Amino acid sequence: MFKKLFGSLTGDDKQENQNYEAEQTSNDNYEDDYQEVEYDPETLHGTHYDVEAFDEEVANRAEAWIADERESGENLDEKDIQNIYFNYRREVYTEWNNCDSDQMIRFEHANSLKYTGVQTSGFVKVDDNNPFLEPVHGVTLRDYTAMCLKISAGIDYQEVCKAMGFESVIWEELNTIWPQRMGEDTSFTVTTLFGQYYAENVTIPQLENLKAEISAEGLANLEKIKTDRYFYEELAGARQAAYEYGIDGAQWILENFGINLADFQSVAMQWMTEQNQNWNSSDITEFHDYQQQKQKEYAAKFAAEQGGNIADDVNF
Repeated sequence: MFKKLFGSLTGDDKQENQNYEAEQTSNDNYEDDYQEVEYDPETLHGTHYDVEAFDEEVANRAEAWIADERESGENLDEKDIQNIYFNYRREVYTEWNNCDSDQMIRFEHANSLKYTGVQTSGFVKVDDNNPFLEPVHGVTLRDYTAMCLKISAGIDYQEVCKAMGFESVIWEELNTIWPQRMGEDTSFTVTTLFGQYYAENVTIPQLENLKAEISAEGLANLEKIKTDRYFYEELAGARQAAYEYGIDGAQWILENFGINLADFQSVAMQWMTEQNQNWNSSDITEFHDYQQQKQKEYAAKFAAEQGGNIADDVNF
């Protein structure tokens, strides 16, 4: 369950996020006469205009287009209307801020809940009255995440339950209800907040004395993937290649680099959050290409260890 959940959080097992995922556009159309704009640190709107005026301008352009479409006989559904607003929001933001596409995407991430109803990692906004975040058997999402961290680090779940002061049957219910809420929450607040807690490597007093064993080499490698993006991308590529060759990638990372699943996924969430907050299309492309290169190299290694690919002996 953990690996599937973590995969959906970090992109290893991508699922369609409605229709609002920002395109990783380049900066080729970035104007040379760019002038520095001051942005609100929370909304990333330019401080030289009112947010209400921005929303009104987007609505005026979008509704005019919608009216023309309907006049011409087009039957627009809700998804069509959302897309029209999405496109005009991009158009107005780019015009009013004279900005490049990276800044526009950072803006979309910061306002994803307001404009699309979907949370983005690194910009979580939480409603205190959200029923999906109500504790289960007195266990909050933060508590549950802390338990998941300990268990995915290799600590027996019964030891974790004992430290929490309840029977293992409670864990089974927690591990059913919280993932169920993640699936039901269309705003992705629960899933995104779980990922944020995971990136923070949260702990709670009840679990502080439970320590996963980690070697000196593992500690050194863990510190390295936290600070060296290329090293992280290499191991991420190696893990994916391992899975494709029928090898447990998480276990392979543990055996060869001493990094357990919990720590690896925590770092993965840290890098994803940092990427969302400081979106840079050139860096994203570079790291993606590097991971793909390393994945191919490790795939060749695993293929050689398994006696080569079946297709290697086929001549056409």
